[in-house]
Amino acid sequence: MEFIKQMKKREFIEMGLKALAALLAAFLAIILMEGMIYGIELNSLKTKGTSTLTYSASTVAYCIKQDNDEYFILYYNEDSSQQWSANKSQTRTLEQIKSDEFKSTVKKVVMRAPTAFELSITPIHFVVMSVFVLAVAGFFTYKFISLNKEYQKVEDNFRKTGTIELG
Repeated sequence: MEFIKQMKKREFIEMGLKALAALLAAFLAIILMEGMIYGIELNSLKTKGTSTLTYSASTVAYCIKQDNDEYFILYYNEDSSQQWSANKSQTRTLEQIKSDEFKSTVKKVVMRAPTAFELSITPIHFVVMSVFVLAVAGFFTYKFISLNKEYQKVEDNFRKTGTIELG
């Protein structure tokens, strides 16, 4: 019986490590996928942005530094149906951004790119991520339960016959 308990303990430890590795891989896959979605959306706004909607009451201007010391301006309008807008041909220098004329057209000026949480991650993404992680965790929960049942059968068989039969 001691041999069976040792095997059971080893298999549960091994299964736990597999579950941990699978959950870490799931989180890594989520991070990479969200990074890819963020990159696609930001690149799309940079290369295909044609409209610039600015409202001083609710517009936030994200100033993204480009290679030639100019800044690409990405506008966030919370009240608009199209929240993010940009003009791909419009870049500004740091002096133009700091000018009172530019600051008066927007509510706030942010000197960085928007994060993935601001730009691309929506509540639907959180639901999909949660379902994916729960599916991985559920699979390993099922594996733990079935492994426990198998060892229960082996232990019952050992108590009846005195032999160990692994299936």
